[in-house]
Amino acid sequence: MSLTPKENMILFMEHKIPEYLPNYRTEVLSLIPSCVHERAPGDGTLEQMMGGTGKDWFGVDWVFEPKSGGSMVNPNIPPVLQDITQWRSVVQFPDLDTIDWQAAREKDNELIDQDRFIVVTLLNGPFERMHALMGMVDANCALITDPEESKELLMAIADYKIRVIDKIVEYYPVDMIELHDDWGHQKSTFMSPETWQALIAPAMKKIVDHVRKKGKFVQVHSCGRVEALIPSMIDIGIDHWSSCQACNDIDGIISRYGDKITLLGGMDTLELKDMTKSREELKKLAGKRIDDICRGGGMIVYGSRSYPVLVDVINEVIEEKKDFFKDPANCKLPDK
Repeated sequence: MSLTPKENMILFMEHKIPEYLPNYRTEVLSLIPSCVHERAPGDGTLEQMMGGTGKDWFGVDWVFEPKSGGSMVNPNIPPVLQDITQWRSVVQFPDLDTIDWQAAREKDNELIDQDRFIVVTLLNGPFERMHALMGMVDANCALITDPEESKELLMAIADYKIRVIDKIVEYYPVDMIELHDDWGHQKSTFMSPETWQALIAPAMKKIVDHVRKKGKFVQVHSCGRVEALIPSMIDIGIDHWSSCQACNDIDGIISRYGDKITLLGGMDTLELKDMTKSREELKKLAGKRIDDICRGGGMIVYGSRSYPVLVDVINEVIEEKKDFFKDPANCKLPDK
């Protein structure tokens, strides 16, 4: 293997066939700058990377939940924003120029390995920030009852995100920005595709365009069954989607859109999450899954930390299948 992990990952991100099967977990460095408080104040720990406990820049109180491995807005505290029409006077955006970015960069130096593909994740994208401020129910209701106010808030959040990205790119080595904005649950999207297209897509497009102008790759993270949004995602310039979960029609997505959008995830099938299976059974299933969904370089497989045994199994199988793309048949996307 002549390419470094970073060089190999860049091929994938450029929609080219990698030299060898990439392992996102070991070859990518995921980073959240310690001075970025999209959720709880940063301290560089894994808990903080997953959300932490405490107040964020906007005054939203977060609580880390160990069982789920992530943070949730504290349900015992009233929402910061209770009336969408009042967002201009209530929502306080942080003054990013008052933050000592250089000190944060020096603090985070020990986390940075420039031989790996560096991804900086921005939690709480436009929709996530909106429902963190209002609560999920009221935010979704506002999209329907007050679409104009909702859109203006979402665009203001996008403008703020752009300012954060400018600071990150100035002070941190970064190959890709990941925009974190969950839009769905196990069965469908939180809102209709039409509502997403009208209100959320413009904010996302503004951010995506800016990241591209900075010369960085951009990846959008959304859990849930959001395959109905893929054509619109492609239209606004999103060409990398992380946490493409097995509740989506992954085979269909790859065959229809594999030359336009690449995927990360796909290993959360019921069979692979069955921890009663032996390690060898899991390895066999993981190997078949890779054979099925990694053809053509349309997907990088990824396992959740919620299943540490599965993470280890996937790492082993990827290593055993490093030469996956030496087989010409694996270099072609499935037929549409």
